[in-house]
Amino acid sequence: MNWNQLQYVITIAQEKSITKAAKKLFISQPSLTLSIQSLEKETGILLFERKRGEMILTYGGQLFYEWAVSTLRSNQQLKLKLNDISEKTRHLIRIGISPHRSCIMLPDILRRFYNDYPNCEIHIMEKPTFLLKKLLEEHEIDLLIDVAHPDTISYQSDVLLKEEILLAVPETLAPPLQEADALSPTSSILLEEFSTLPFLMLSEDHVLGSMSRKMCEAAAFHPDIRLICSNIETALALVNKQLGITFVPEIFAKQKRFHPNVRYYSIRQFHDARQVCLIYHKNMYRHTALSALIRIFQETTPALYN
Repeated sequence: MNWNQLQYVITIAQEKSITKAAKKLFISQPSLTLSIQSLEKETGILLFERKRGEMILTYGGQLFYEWAVSTLRSNQQLKLKLNDISEKTRHLIRIGISPHRSCIMLPDILRRFYNDYPNCEIHIMEKPTFLLKKLLEEHEIDLLIDVAHPDTISYQSDVLLKEEILLAVPETLAPPLQEADALSPTSSILLEEFSTLPFLMLSEDHVLGSMSRKMCEAAAFHPDIRLICSNIETALALVNKQLGITFVPEIFAKQKRFHPNVRYYSIRQFHDARQVCLIYHKNMYRHTALSALIRIFQETTPALYN
């Protein structure tokens, strides 16, 4: 039994196919088959059985798979610790973040990070929240920028800031500002004041799309929906072209330079702010560079909202 064989079992279990697993592992299908047969002979159990054309783990195979996943993770943690001691290693750090946050948050943070750790490699994964959470659970990313994780036993959620949901309104459709609000980046308004104006909503599978619909429902407000899209930047760009109103995270009001023709309003019925957190596994080994990046996130992110 060797490390490769553990990865072989994991990959076959995930792909449910010898052919697909061999392709992903960059080995020949006969070699992969022989390796699994050798492992089954060594362990004395059948690891896989074929059902409806798919390779499915047996009961014994499932136990072996769980042990293999845990063992490979432990091996990786040990390597990181030893590499940290040697101080001659090129570390890989994988960050999961929503696209609308990455372009605003990461440039300043990574510039500061690379001043001290130029030899690190960073992979940025910009995907919807539900996909990023799955990648975190599968140990495919190291850090996730999102609202706090509900599992407080397995995950650490460091609060970076509190973020309000605002209305982004085209200047041509915005009501006149009161004198007291003229110098403020946002002013407060009721949803009903926009009842006759078109709304540009995010799709319901988007976190903000779902949240904005719940806000409307709680306020007994029925928006006149003109358009539905799945990207905050697209919706805000359309607002900037005076096509309608949308819901956006507060950070866009703080970074107003991106859309000069948009006015932002705090929703009077909803002053609650959600926590934006840096999330990672509690049992993850945090090497020097990773610890430094976490600290830079904590120190730099609040300034983006000032």
